[in-house]
Amino acid sequence: MGIDSEEYILNFGPHHPSTHGVLRLILRMKGEVVISCVPDIGYLHRGIEKIVENKKWLSITPFIDRLDYLAPLHMEHAYVLALEAVLEINVPKRAAYIRTIFDELTRIASHIMAIGSAVHNLGMLSLFLYGFEEREKILSIFEMTTGSRMHMNYYVPGGLYDDLSDEIIQEIRKFIRSTNFYMDAVKTMALDNRIFKQRTVGIGLITKEIIRDGGITGPIARASGISRDLRKDSKYGAYSDINFEIITLKEGDCYSRFEIRYMEIKQSLSIIEQCLDKMPGGKIHDHYILRTLSDKILLDNEIKEAVYSYFFEHGIRVPENSMVYRSTEGARGELGVFICTEKKRTKPYRLHVRSPNFAHIQMLEQILIGVDIQDITAILGSLDLIMGDCDR
Repeated sequence: MGIDSEEYILNFGPHHPSTHGVLRLILRMKGEVVISCVPDIGYLHRGIEKIVENKKWLSITPFIDRLDYLAPLHMEHAYVLALEAVLEINVPKRAAYIRTIFDELTRIASHIMAIGSAVHNLGMLSLFLYGFEEREKILSIFEMTTGSRMHMNYYVPGGLYDDLSDEIIQEIRKFIRSTNFYMDAVKTMALDNRIFKQRTVGIGLITKEIIRDGGITGPIARASGISRDLRKDSKYGAYSDINFEIITLKEGDCYSRFEIRYMEIKQSLSIIEQCLDKMPGGKIHDHYILRTLSDKILLDNEIKEAVYSYFFEHGIRVPENSMVYRSTEGARGELGVFICTEKKRTKPYRLHVRSPNFAHIQMLEQILIGVDIQDITAILGSLDLIMGDCDR
């Protein structure tokens, strides 16, 4: 990379807080303006796609959880959708509704962190802390349901590990009623804040052409006017029974990307409320897999600890030479899982994750050109990058 006497190379990250400790941007600068950008990933070294080739199907879910670690249930959902397609399993209606509720709770928790950490990088701590308080309520609901706060391992092929109790449903409704303070705080302290607007309006413009050429998805694409949402297009879970519209904005700047996440939190609250109101009764698991077990284990025709132990000890056998791709609308975009089976039918021959963040990082080569160095933090925050599913 040749540079003249007025230019210099600047390493932005991986130690900079806004790069999460695992992203390095090699910037060629002229004064305080970016001339070129080369993103450099590889500081995390997770290797999950290789690790799971030696794991049985149900033992893989905890690894999938840890890819996009702020939206783990979105990753779980994509994975079990792929397995259900291979095994030709139907999901009971009640399980589909509960999955949709937990997907949207996950989306809210993730967007809260996206907004809070981004404004913190710009110098505002209060909204970051307010967001943590709301997120803790969601994690407490997860803990009541699954015993875990972040990596739930809750979805299984054909349904869920456990049902929702009346107490948990009441906690979810209580959370919906308690969000007004946080939503008002985001509006007042960020979206209506003149300093925040100066740092974000017209900054980091992403055009429709960049979106289409780079395979950009999720809130980033919708903030640039691309009306694409897998909840509508693929109609997985219970989304086909729920009344909601795809939210889009047209400006494509940092401010729009913050605003659309704020609007999607409101939308997610509405989706959850509709699911609770329409929640059907019935079972939470398709017993296709259970029917392959011995009658002794299935005395009560229920999922019990013995069944769990059998699953993890013997694994699920899937058809040979199957190739399936399924995806969900994650908090950051399209989260896809491709699985390929061979002779070892209880383990994958290949499992590949389609990460939205990987595509979004490549976009930095274009959108940072001509940007002042102080705006890089705002742009990175507006992209809401999670490196766990990028460097995998």
